[in-house]
Amino acid sequence: MKKILTITLSLLMLTSCDKEFLNTTPESTINDEQLATSEEGYAAIINGVYSALRSYGLSIGANHEDYGHKSILAATDIMSNDVVQTKSSWYGSFYNYIGRQQTSIRSKLAWSTYYPQIKTLNIVLNAVPAEAATTEKLKNIRGEALALRGYLYFMLARMYGPTYVGHQTDLCVPIYTTVSLEPHARSTVNEVYTLIENDLKESLPLLKTYTRRNTSAVNLSVAQAFLADIYLEMGKYAEAATLAHTSRQGYPLLSEGEWNTGFYDVSNKDTMWGIALTSAQSSFVASFFGHFDNTNGSAYAGGGEIYKNIDKRLYDAIPDTDYRKKAFVAPTGNTTYPKLPAYANIKFRDPTVNGGDYIYLRAAAMYYIEAEAYAKSGNEAQAIQTLYDITVTRDPSYVKSTNTGTALINEIILQKRIELWGEGFAWFDMKRLGIPLVRDYAESNHATFGKFNIPAGDNKFTFQVPQAEIDANTLIVQSPL
Repeated sequence: MKKILTITLSLLMLTSCDKEFLNTTPESTINDEQLATSEEGYAAIINGVYSALRSYGLSIGANHEDYGHKSILAATDIMSNDVVQTKSSWYGSFYNYIGRQQTSIRSKLAWSTYYPQIKTLNIVLNAVPAEAATTEKLKNIRGEALALRGYLYFMLARMYGPTYVGHQTDLCVPIYTTVSLEPHARSTVNEVYTLIENDLKESLPLLKTYTRRNTSAVNLSVAQAFLADIYLEMGKYAEAATLAHTSRQGYPLLSEGEWNTGFYDVSNKDTMWGIALTSAQSSFVASFFGHFDNTNGSAYAGGGEIYKNIDKRLYDAIPDTDYRKKAFVAPTGNTTYPKLPAYANIKFRDPTVNGGDYIYLRAAAMYYIEAEAYAKSGNEAQAIQTLYDITVTRDPSYVKSTNTGTALINEIILQKRIELWGEGFAWFDMKRLGIPLVRDYAESNHATFGKFNIPAGDNKFTFQVPQAEIDANTLIVQSPL
């Protein structure tokens, strides 16, 4: 596995006290505005953003659920129908939905991860406005910063705001495009998504000539993938389908052997965006594999038996001929891991024990965005073909779908849930599609402390603004409990 050390800037590694609104003004011995005076300085600042997005303890301190972007993808998946947590421990507050409440420190996990990085990206974007991006290097830097800012706002909007379609005038999150100490009120959903869309659209031509050093950086294909997901949320289905199809070109599908290696290495050929970690950079148990690798006897999942398992209904929906079913322990057990309980995931395994990479986005996700978008834009034949193209590589017995309408959409989403289990899509899709949380059902394998139901569209599918922000910013209107 190729391990690359990235530049970590001290201004990005420190957080300010809770009383400072947004935590966007971390103290540092480095003057970040002075640093942003050259191409090398801009690039170093962006590298620091990538480092912060994989770092431990920048949002909620000594909390073992706080290790950057990957921790937020994990937290939201744990809130879905598809992931079972067997004990009330770390991540339990997300599993039982208490973590979304303003008084829970967990409510600031995403808020205090993404807003400081948006502040940092604003430094670059203000220093390199469109008219100043006169060299290819500066164009690439501005494009990278725009794509990142747009995506981070997208993550905030999906968590702290309602879905886009039908809620454009509802409150979303505050918008900051300059480095300022002045607090802002929450903008509307439409205003936030306009910024998100404009950032991503402007980034695409600027990234056309950019050749990234490794998968940690956002390049043209990743920016296209971001915008495809954004357009799916916005109901711009034709655009979403085109961008998803374009973005995945050049990323081959994984073979069975490659799919079942543990997803710990960004050198997987379908990794679009992810960061390589060394053992020195890893925070051991306070890491994704510390929580999701059930085979690791030295971490929370395996050692503490705080297992992350698959929902029984989803497991039962996977055909026996689909090799992805092997990523979970069968009800009859697993001879390789005889101590693990039924339905335990063995999808995520880190044989390095303390250095597994963080894969944020795989090209496989684009097939499902493309298929759903084709189906919803009236091109069901192409949707069926796209779904077939990926599914038959996972299940040789798969026959091209004959479904139409809602049944076709449901089949696409089912396959997406199987393929991307634990990768940060399930809860967002539930919210976007109006799917209720249903864990209390006959023969449910969900733990008692999380075995409850929430109707579609309920307030609980939206995170409240954190208490620290409410206390410091009098302009904030809170979301309902």
